[in-house]
Amino acid sequence: MRIITKPSISPLRTYVRCYSSYRIAAKNNFRAIAKFIDIQSLDYDRRANNKNLYTFSVHTHVHGHISKNEMVKLYNDKMVKHPTGRKIYDKLMGLAPLDRCPFCGIGRVKTLDHYLPETKFPTFSVLPYNLVASCRDCNIGKSTHFASTQNTQTIHPYYDDYTHEQWLYAKVLESIPVSIEFYVNPPSHWDQVDKDRVQEHFKSYELAERFSIEASNALADLREEFILYKSSPSIIQKELKKKAKVYESRYKNSFETAMYQALYKSQWYCNGGYA
Repeated sequence: MRIITKPSISPLRTYVRCYSSYRIAAKNNFRAIAKFIDIQSLDYDRRANNKNLYTFSVHTHVHGHISKNEMVKLYNDKMVKHPTGRKIYDKLMGLAPLDRCPFCGIGRVKTLDHYLPETKFPTFSVLPYNLVASCRDCNIGKSTHFASTQNTQTIHPYYDDYTHEQWLYAKVLESIPVSIEFYVNPPSHWDQVDKDRVQEHFKSYELAERFSIEASNALADLREEFILYKSSPSIIQKELKKKAKVYESRYKNSFETAMYQALYKSQWYCNGGYA
């Protein structure tokens, strides 16, 4: 939903820093595959730029004497918990603008998400390009899900920019109380892969339900405002349109943009449906 500038942190230096505090035997095993890790990091970057991360194969053995368990432990013990690696972890966490999760745009950043799950693709356990600041809902909701086709890849905040054109929309449900339904409608000139990817992202992170919950809180506040100030339909529509423009200028695909657009276009809502 939001883009983040790709980390400028060296993948090889990150890997070396993480294993540097191990004792000699373990350190030597990790050092022995450093060149392999560096090559794989470059390959990750190339495939991500071409929207082809789905082409990596699931694996349990990394290289040499290093298997999945060793790489997962390297991330947990030497990046998350160890002071040296933690500096890189915190730097990656700090890349998210305004401390907001780039996958949903609503949650507060609390953890790092492995875009390619570390239990399925352990080679990339400490690769900065594969670690994205995330809220807990997005991290837990995605779990170990990964794409097997190009069309089913979710949005990668470091590599995929779908922010220049609107594809997230909403409609007003004329219910009591009023509610908002969100949906995806990509521009017709997009290719099918891009259309499918934003739809997959919307579905995988359960954004329809999560955005509706956020919208219900905003609708409750609007109801009190309009009743308190006895606003006329024309004033209400004007205020809602202004809010829509403000949010659209910042994020074309935020739930607020879609919600306020739908509200000001709804004559039913502006004529008293809010109450």
